[in-house]
Amino acid sequence: MVSFIPFSTRAQAAGRQFLRGHVPSLVARLHLKPIGRLAASLHLDLVIGLPLRNESGLDALLQQIYDPNNPNYRHYLTPEEFAAQFSPTESDYETVVAFARANGLTVTGIYPNREFLDVNGSVADIERIFHVTMRTYQHPTENRTFYSPDTEPSVDLGIPILHVSGLENFFVPRPASLKKLSTLNKPAGVPPASGSGPGGLLAGNDFRAAYVPGVTLDGSEQAVGLLELDGYYTNDIRLYESSNALPNVTLTNILVDESSAPAGSDNGEVALDIEMAVSMAPGLSKIIVYEAPNPASTLNLTHLLTRMATNNLAKQISSSWLIGDDASFDTIYKQFAAQGQSFFQASGDDGAFYPGISEAADDTNITLVGGTTLSTTGPGGVWSSESAWNWYITNPPQTNSTGGGVSTTYAIPIWQQGIDMSANHGSTTMQNIPDVAMNADNISIVADNGQQESVGGTSAAAPLWAAFTALVNQQAVANGRPTVGFINPAVYAIGKSPYYLADFHDITTGNNTNSVVKTNFFAVAGYDLCTGWGTPVGQNLITALATPDALGILPGTGFNATGPAGGPVSTTSEDFSLTNSGAMSLNWAVAVPLWLTASSDAGTLAAGGQTTLTISLNIGASNLLIEAFSANVNFTNLNSGIVQGRQFTLSTGNGGFETGDFSDWTLTGDGSPDNFVDNGTYIIPHSGAYVAALGELGSIAYLSQTLPTTAGQSYLLSLWLDSPSVNKKTTPNEFSVSWNGGTLFDQVNIGKIGWTNLQFIVTATSSSTTLQFGARDDKYYLGLDDVNVIPIPAPSFQNVLQIGNLISFDWSAMTGIVYQLQYKTNLLQSNWINLGGSITATNSTMTSTDNIGPDPQRFYRLQFLP
Repeated sequence: MVSFIPFSTRAQAAGRQFLRGHVPSLVARLHLKPIGRLAASLHLDLVIGLPLRNESGLDALLQQIYDPNNPNYRHYLTPEEFAAQFSPTESDYETVVAFARANGLTVTGIYPNREFLDVNGSVADIERIFHVTMRTYQHPTENRTFYSPDTEPSVDLGIPILHVSGLENFFVPRPASLKKLSTLNKPAGVPPASGSGPGGLLAGNDFRAAYVPGVTLDGSEQAVGLLELDGYYTNDIRLYESSNALPNVTLTNILVDESSAPAGSDNGEVALDIEMAVSMAPGLSKIIVYEAPNPASTLNLTHLLTRMATNNLAKQISSSWLIGDDASFDTIYKQFAAQGQSFFQASGDDGAFYPGISEAADDTNITLVGGTTLSTTGPGGVWSSESAWNWYITNPPQTNSTGGGVSTTYAIPIWQQGIDMSANHGSTTMQNIPDVAMNADNISIVADNGQQESVGGTSAAAPLWAAFTALVNQQAVANGRPTVGFINPAVYAIGKSPYYLADFHDITTGNNTNSVVKTNFFAVAGYDLCTGWGTPVGQNLITALATPDALGILPGTGFNATGPAGGPVSTTSEDFSLTNSGAMSLNWAVAVPLWLTASSDAGTLAAGGQTTLTISLNIGASNLLIEAFSANVNFTNLNSGIVQGRQFTLSTGNGGFETGDFSDWTLTGDGSPDNFVDNGTYIIPHSGAYVAALGELGSIAYLSQTLPTTAGQSYLLSLWLDSPSVNKKTTPNEFSVSWNGGTLFDQVNIGKIGWTNLQFIVTATSSSTTLQFGARDDKYYLGLDDVNVIPIPAPSFQNVLQIGNLISFDWSAMTGIVYQLQYKTNLLQSNWINLGGSITATNSTMTSTDNIGPDPQRFYRLQFLP
């Protein structure tokens, strides 16, 4: 499956075998000179790893498990089946145990799967057994010394040894997360956050809204496993959940090597991991926190990873701790893959790999996750754009950015071959990092016993991907399919396919360069070495990974139509190519919202067949005034039942100011800085990326728009108003709303309020109506956002049924509108009588009843209520 270069073993005829991969490569590369020698009496904990039995057979099986055309596709092994087929034999294991004891080593741990043996011994015995001298060196990039054998070890043993972990400590496991300079103030130059957390940071539902908009999957019946080397404060997690309207997900701690789970100085890493998992998959059955002591040794990490594999309790696992490379770890990673477990490792926060640093994450049998800076349309808003996360560029002299580059350890895996690496400066012979990415910037968490903190780093991206995979597995299981397991073969197949842009946001801006690597690596079209293939496109990628479908649909998104009130709009139609990649014919159908029309609503595709379908705006869109619609067009493979959606939006009249200016509006008053469209610098938008900031000083400024209307037609006018304060000063101010010259609302000295919805029912008297807002704010700005003017269907009865004295009514309604049912017993009466209380419409058809009692007759009508 992959060539793992430095950790090979070769036996000599005389019985001595020589091992490799135990002297850190940077010792030779940087010509490091020893500064001392470990004391002979010092004791070290080691892990002796044995090679898997029939590893070539395992590699062949893994290729079959992840080949969609193979009968073994996603037919996973249990831990017991894995041990029976691939673990070392009992005889070999007992021989190694006897060898260790006979040579003065104390056996401290025996593994049921016989893959590892824990031992402890003095440096003197270790040097004798492995024919090395244990030297100390000054670390080239850290203020500490490290130890290492002066040469590669060898051992006089006829049983093959894979690796001896613990002979060097060049790399010390560490968290990848980083705190920003201030809790709420972003470093200079970092793009503004647009989330719902403090200061506009991203938190809670922001991640689902950006990456899985409209997806109802929540991770139900799935568990996420987290590799942790510190504890956490449970109250931090509960505060984060309650602050972001998230459920309390069950937390299960599994403590390894007598870890007592206290919340230490790195508890923020653990809190971040848990809170990201809850945010992306709030319906998880549980989050399993596997915790070893901090600082952790290779022995601790081997125990931790082995427990995750042998428990097999979580099908998606995340590590935000940089734990380094080890041949023993690679053995466990292959077991994860064979058992259908997905392991996501943060790619690190040190930017582009370069000679002189240790690549802390580059194994080919796990998914390596890079980081991005995400922009959305506003708090709880959808994905807008992303770039490679890099604080070195935005805030020198910080050097933190998404980890990536070319491995010096692992050969390129088969699924990564065949990619043009010329633009991204990648390698065609060695493993390239990362595989995928997700947001790593502008994140709000709760940690350190109740503190609101702002963090960034690939530490966030890894658990987000694990939780996203829980959504994938939830759908797979619901469709009667196995879990997705190791996703890299599928991800790279998608990346190389025509459907890449339907399933991934391709990140093409930014880089992870630094002062050492001045030209590598830049985000480019397609795969690159700072963001991999990019970030998920919601349901599209979920479907592609969970239940690959023969019905292919291009492009991967619908259109975004915009224009002034009454039109014309920028886009009116879009062509979709439907392709059947299967070996049998399939039937398909498409469902569209009322304001769209499909050129055909169903059809049949022969094997390998293709057809073109056109989705167009219809007459229902031509009567729009100021409004924003967002809806999915759903394509269904009727053979498999798989549904694929494409999102369409229609925005007219610029009611959300999303052009970034006052397009479609007329401003009477002073322009910037008194009245302008703000990107969230002064006022966080109610939704989207922009908001009108209205702050005319000493007088009223007017913002107006002339709308095409129909005489006698009723409309719902809805808007959102914000009155924030600076230094607790809000007045004097004034805000007014008028419709065709008639005042609907006029209030002065509005105190501090958050976003507040104002609604009015108005009626047009001609074919043209002027909507006008007046605003003044001497101390700061009033915020205006999400203005909508929507025609209301005339209230009319659809069905009236009388049975005895009981009469029932059905009428067409508009959701959210308040209706009043009234009656008279005689049309000559001057006043109508209200029948019961008001009725707020909850759907497009409403029903009510009346008992006429002794009245011989009643006349009924429906009225709108303000």
